[in-house]
Amino acid sequence: MIISAFSVDAQRKRTRTATTQGNVVLRLGMNVGTSKIDPDGEAIYRGTSFLFRPSVGYMVIDNLELGANVGVAYGSSENVYVQTPTLLKDVSNHTDVNFGIYLQKYFPLNNWFSFYTYGNLGISTGTVNVDHVVGSITTRDKSNSGNITGVGGGVNFGFTFTPYNALAFHADLAGLNVVTSKWDPDGTAPTDPVVNNTDFSFDVIGNTNANTSSVIRPLTFGCTWYFGRGLWKK
Repeated sequence: MIISAFSVDAQRKRTRTATTQGNVVLRLGMNVGTSKIDPDGEAIYRGTSFLFRPSVGYMVIDNLELGANVGVAYGSSENVYVQTPTLLKDVSNHTDVNFGIYLQKYFPLNNWFSFYTYGNLGISTGTVNVDHVVGSITTRDKSNSGNITGVGGGVNFGFTFTPYNALAFHADLAGLNVVTSKWDPDGTAPTDPVVNNTDFSFDVIGNTNANTSSVIRPLTFGCTWYFGRGLWKK
């Protein structure tokens, strides 16, 4: 009788889940990446990246979310060519702001875990600065510094853990992305030629390159709040 009572009560509480039609979704996500290449102890490459991406969505039907997101990204790298007798290296940093829309489909395993896949499409704009360092002298590399704008999209896969009715944690496991961008070398177009680039990438968490000492692929993770009738009630 006790087991039956708990079972009925659990089913009643879960009649309306986080991914039920009509819920509003607020998501906070970020992406952190780091890499290091040190083949011989003389030449060294170090890079870091950070992305903060909040989003707001709406469950148009059960387990299907439509929403919009904004993102702010920053990355920096240091490429050391020679350390002795004179230090020779390039130091770069970039910033990027993007806006996009997305459609996310959930595949629930139970009340706590679910896989998801989502497609996104967005636009971005940013700047890149590269400094060439020789000993104690630093000069701006104008041919590799400038502005970049682009449009892109992709399909990503991940999982969600929902420990409470309206609170969840999510992480991307893999992604397939395509970005087409326009590159203005020194930010004074149309005086200088604009270069068009198309980048295609497929990232899987845990993927490493055997030719480097250590490579950590970016992992996007974050937390999600669902707002809907009765979700926050015990």
